[in-house]
Amino acid sequence: MPEEKEDLVQDHPAEDRANPNPGRARRKSAAREWLESLAFSLVFVFFFTKFIAQATQVPTESMKPTILVGDHFFLDKFAFPANYPDFLLKVLPNREIERGDIVAFKPPHDPAVPFIKRVIGLPGETLEVRDKAVYIDGRRLEEPYQTFDLGEDHYAPKDSHGPVLIPPDHYFMMGDNRDNSHDSRYWGPVPSRNIIGKPLFIYWSYDDDPYDPSPKSVLQHAREYGSKALNFFSRTRWSRTGMVLK
Repeated sequence: MPEEKEDLVQDHPAEDRANPNPGRARRKSAAREWLESLAFSLVFVFFFTKFIAQATQVPTESMKPTILVGDHFFLDKFAFPANYPDFLLKVLPNREIERGDIVAFKPPHDPAVPFIKRVIGLPGETLEVRDKAVYIDGRRLEEPYQTFDLGEDHYAPKDSHGPVLIPPDHYFMMGDNRDNSHDSRYWGPVPSRNIIGKPLFIYWSYDDDPYDPSPKSVLQHAREYGSKALNFFSRTRWSRTGMVLK
């Protein structure tokens, strides 16, 4: 009998003798793994959208017809100055900005609200707008992308502006829809330090209305989201899906 009792004791693992409730430990372990996975995912999403790429859209008609209201696209944010502290900029690749590039930036008059416009004037150039036409250092700039559409909400006309000497490390930004764009004609050139990124391609385009800044109730927001869900297929501009913005 003593030998049989000894055999029975040895059949139970040491951890079972130490923990009378092994199921609870496994449940705790699973919960901990879930929390760790969630925390890692949140950190990754924050890092990716803050420094690498971000889904965004333009809620106004200022970049029409290149970017329409309701175009949703990814913004390449990697190595653009506004996203990083100065000490990191020294080790990141140098992103060259060229005339004609579409960029997102923090405007000098209100850095809290990012804008998306086209680079028209480069550092050191003299820019002038005469009767809607742009001149760089006295030569007229050919702009096949520009249009003139006042729309419902437009700014005071700026058919003439300057001449303006663009400071070093600054860029003169203008919207493609010149009659409905709040841009450098109103608040001046943008420091390179304020540039956030470049749009990549459209991943979804929905035929939406321009942004309405008036306050909305929870019910109004719910109706807007409900309308998009109901009209997803009929109002999605399928032909714009995958379009590269340039």
